[in-house]
Amino acid sequence: MRIFGKEELRNALELISADGFCANIAELALSKIHTLSPPRKISTIEYSENYRFIRSSTDTQKTKWKRDLTPYLVPVMDALDNPNVRGVVVPKPARSGGTVVAENYALKMCEFGPSGDIMWYLAGPKEVESYSDRTFKHIFEDHEGVAAKIGKGPSDNKLTMKKVGGRSIELMVMSAQTTTNRQALFIVFDEPDSYNKKFASNFMDQGEDRQRMLGSSAKIYACAHADIGWSGGIAQAWVQSSRGILIMRCPDCLGYASPYPTKHWPDVLRFKLFYKKSPPRTPVGERIRMASKTAAMLCPHCGSLLNDDQRHAMIDTSAFMHDGQSLDIEAGIIGDPVQSDTMGFWIHVLNVKQVTLAKLAAKLEGALEHHERTTKTEKIKQVMVRTFGEVFEGVGDITGLSAESLRKRVNELAKAEENERPVDYRMGEAPDGVMLVTAAVDTGGKKFDVLIKGWDLQRRSWLIDRFTIRQRRHSDGVMRDIRPDKVQDDWNVLESQVIDRLIPLQSDPSKALPIAITVIDSGDGKSTWKAYEFARRMDRKRWGNWRKVRCIKGAKSPNAPDLPPTPTKISRDNEGKMIEPVVTLHMLGVHKLKDDVVERLAVEDGSPGQCYFAIDTPNSALEEFFGEFKDEGKWVRPNNAPNETLDLYGYSEAARLMLEPDRESIKWDGDSRPVWATPISLEPKGGDQEAAAGEDSPKPEVKKKSLIDRFNDLNSE
Repeated sequence: MRIFGKEELRNALELISADGFCANIAELALSKIHTLSPPRKISTIEYSENYRFIRSSTDTQKTKWKRDLTPYLVPVMDALDNPNVRGVVVPKPARSGGTVVAENYALKMCEFGPSGDIMWYLAGPKEVESYSDRTFKHIFEDHEGVAAKIGKGPSDNKLTMKKVGGRSIELMVMSAQTTTNRQALFIVFDEPDSYNKKFASNFMDQGEDRQRMLGSSAKIYACAHADIGWSGGIAQAWVQSSRGILIMRCPDCLGYASPYPTKHWPDVLRFKLFYKKSPPRTPVGERIRMASKTAAMLCPHCGSLLNDDQRHAMIDTSAFMHDGQSLDIEAGIIGDPVQSDTMGFWIHVLNVKQVTLAKLAAKLEGALEHHERTTKTEKIKQVMVRTFGEVFEGVGDITGLSAESLRKRVNELAKAEENERPVDYRMGEAPDGVMLVTAAVDTGGKKFDVLIKGWDLQRRSWLIDRFTIRQRRHSDGVMRDIRPDKVQDDWNVLESQVIDRLIPLQSDPSKALPIAITVIDSGDGKSTWKAYEFARRMDRKRWGNWRKVRCIKGAKSPNAPDLPPTPTKISRDNEGKMIEPVVTLHMLGVHKLKDDVVERLAVEDGSPGQCYFAIDTPNSALEEFFGEFKDEGKWVRPNNAPNETLDLYGYSEAARLMLEPDRESIKWDGDSRPVWATPISLEPKGGDQEAAAGEDSPKPEVKKKSLIDRFNDLNSE
């Protein structure tokens, strides 16, 4: 306890009487009056053009922000000002101004309101440190109106946190610690595809939870490259938004299209990067120079090759089309968008003026050359995701591969004159070029999906048939639905309709090719043991000692080999009892098999690996190639989308590998073929005896054999 002297006590009493120990009321009021003042009514685009400065890459000078360089950002900023919009989602390429939008809105809040806290999330400590050092500190130095409002306290002006007008703006790592018991009027999710997996797919939900008590002024802004793909991150958030895409108009034909409609706008045609491809085995330097020299943007309507100046003019007049609107080739965007509290704006590199078509072509061709040389896709993925601003869905997608492009390929065959068709055959027949036939079966609870495929010796393939078995005829002659997961006898339909089927030759219908091998997917857990039991019953179907029927199952690992050299032996039933004969199970690297399928689908020049289709191939078969997408090295099937043809094509390749048709011990000279690739005569033995005897001669009695009997006769010879 301290004892005051008389003089000290007298002085203290004088200070107390003069309110010397109290804060200055005027100063307190002045420091908080901004919280009582209504926000100035100024739009984000107005603030950006009048107050926002951007530093150059060297940090030596600053210039005012201009809409001319990034006109596509104007509707994005307008959406943030819209009182009916709570969230704005922007998938984008690198260096396209997406983060600048968040900075502009945050600066406007700090200087003119609405007043509120700002939370800015990045992926990790390095990202926070980098952004803070590179941009964050300069923003406050360069904008006097904001800098004047920074608090004077020791904790008001840190590297990653500022107190501006009594409100905080803070850079944080996205984590459980930084999202618990916090709220902010404006939340920025910067590059959410780089977040921890736990947050990468639900960051919008996290933001909404942080703003639940703040009313309609609360805003969420997210921008990123779509690294994760459609299953999460920025792309998934965009799918759940208004799904805006940019529409541009060709200056030559005046037709409208988009540089990246995504698969969610399948009816919108696409402006594409075009360049002249070099001949095979051209050195990489020459390939890149050729790509750069011939780079242009291709109009999907008139085929015009548009240069950068034309593209820039198209960007200036571009507009976003949202859910609820439609595109007319001549009239442009029609209708009003559906009201949504989350607006999405997908930006593509062809909408960005700062990069030239020549540089884009050089980057893409360099990445393709790297893939051809190494078979690795990482470089192509980085170019497509970060440079182009697209979702990477395999190398085939880069060439414009889609159900629509395959359908166009088939339709062009059907429309051509018969003598001009390079491939002219119909489902159910084997055209010239087919050397052997495989079958693949995908098992479902109430169906069998079947694909029959022809092959040559250079991995070219022909889709011969694609059908689904849903019923079988019972002993009373009635067709009833099948249940492969419950009824063992329902599997018997595969014997006659698939395993023993003969495919007539297009050039000689009196002969047919047998099914060399049938692979059956036993991966459906409900049908696995019934698949094994059926394979046991089909053990008698052999080429010598080689089984015609094989069980397969997809391996979960994306690194699993296409076809492991040693199959697994299944010698026990579902109750663990030893049974014979033993069934072999082949574990397939289905992720790699699907990679192979998509890459072969992209081949169109007749080179080894090309996939051919009958002129009457159903659209559903083509659409099923695209029911999955590749995500972080794995193929993903969203919402049980139809994917059976993609699966069956992968299984068919595994069946071809099991046959080893190119091994040295097999001779393919002339008519010398393996028994499983030898055409079978469909005529009775001895030829057509009725025709040989003549119309007036007595007809010898010949007991005709079924196709299956003659097929079995051939196998027994």
